[in-house]
Amino acid sequence: MRRFFASILLVVFGALGAVLWVQWDRRPLVDSPAVPDVIGTATPLRVTVRSPGPGLASVHLVARREDRSWTLFQQSFMRTNWRGSGAEEFVIELTPDWSALAIPDGELNLELWVATYGWHLRGHDRVPLWEHRVSLDTTPPFLELTTTQHNVRLGGVELAIWRTSADTVRTGVEVGGYYFPGVRGYFADPQLVFGLFAIPQDLDPLVQPRLVAVDAAGNRKEQNVPVRIRPRRFAERVLTIDDDFLARKVPEIEASNQLPPQGSLLERYLRINRDLRYENEAALREVTRESDPKPLWLTPFHRQSNSAPLSSFADRRTYVYRGQEVDRQVHLGFDLASIAASPVEAAQAGRVVFAGELGIYGNTVILDHGAGLFTLYGHLRSIDVAVGQRVERKEKLGYTGETGLAAGDHLHFSVMLHGVHVDPVEWWDGAWIRQHLLAKLESFPRTSAATNNDQ
Repeated sequence: MRRFFASILLVVFGALGAVLWVQWDRRPLVDSPAVPDVIGTATPLRVTVRSPGPGLASVHLVARREDRSWTLFQQSFMRTNWRGSGAEEFVIELTPDWSALAIPDGELNLELWVATYGWHLRGHDRVPLWEHRVSLDTTPPFLELTTTQHNVRLGGVELAIWRTSADTVRTGVEVGGYYFPGVRGYFADPQLVFGLFAIPQDLDPLVQPRLVAVDAAGNRKEQNVPVRIRPRRFAERVLTIDDDFLARKVPEIEASNQLPPQGSLLERYLRINRDLRYENEAALREVTRESDPKPLWLTPFHRQSNSAPLSSFADRRTYVYRGQEVDRQVHLGFDLASIAASPVEAAQAGRVVFAGELGIYGNTVILDHGAGLFTLYGHLRSIDVAVGQRVERKEKLGYTGETGLAAGDHLHFSVMLHGVHVDPVEWWDGAWIRQHLLAKLESFPRTSAATNNDQ
């Protein structure tokens, strides 16, 4: 009889142990990598809750300030079987409408309350499972455009000056999908910002530039920039490529850029003209990402001595092989030719940020002239400067050549604004610089450092 009762007890305790093992709930886990310390009107909140076992019963995200609370999110989970809901993971992802909630700006405590279907000695829902202290800021930064005259050709550059508040962490001009950041610290008034912006050659001349300011909480203020954009027709050119050119250039560029020689010479050339060209432009955007805030473009740019143009800015090129069109590309710069192996001269004072091989451009030098403006010198036979070196206007950078995708000895010259190619003709024109840039910059008192750096 004792053995019988012992067996019964063993079965009972075994069953109870099995139930406890199945139903016993460990403390849920919370992952909240996307919740910053300062949040604004457009700040997304993302919190992940994990509760292995019987599953979640409810989640409740609350904002609390002293004795007031506001529900940001609430979700209940129905029981689907005897154990519970089976919902072991749930992601709360939302951007609260703070204005609808009528929560004043200031410090808030975010609290996540979680209940599960599991058994535990002390309920997880008696205290918040997760808390995070944040500062709510829904007020956008101040923004005021001070310049009124903005006249620019497609492919050209203009300058705007504006005021913004001290809480602004990002400000500049958006044009289509392009962004041109502003520069602080040039004027005596710390709220004043200036910025060069371009109307890139690939945009519709009806595009509307927008001045933007964003604060640390992500609040954004916008203002349209009144601008008159003059449309233009870019030159159409036909370039004929032959087998001699392909046999000479394709293996050379492949070797310089570690490209596998796969396919016919024409297929390999098209990979260079398309894919490598695209990769080179991406590399240029990286090289020109950071710029000295000091503008070194307050005098006209020097044009390569004794040179004649072989092309103009943004030529639309059609490539023909054996009488058939095989490709189309836009040539973003000027080709300037003189005698072979001519000295290449810096267009303006600046700092060398790149000196080396760059795909279709061959041996290349890139100079930073400050406030986002750069110049590129391509197809060089040799390079006589090093990265980090300061150069003066007309200083020798190297010698012309035909490296890269050049059919003959010449200089490829580009002007870039934050990696966007713009028309160099404007920068060779002293009257344009005076009217479009200096007249605006001289309208406001500058810092002593900016005044001392005048050229």
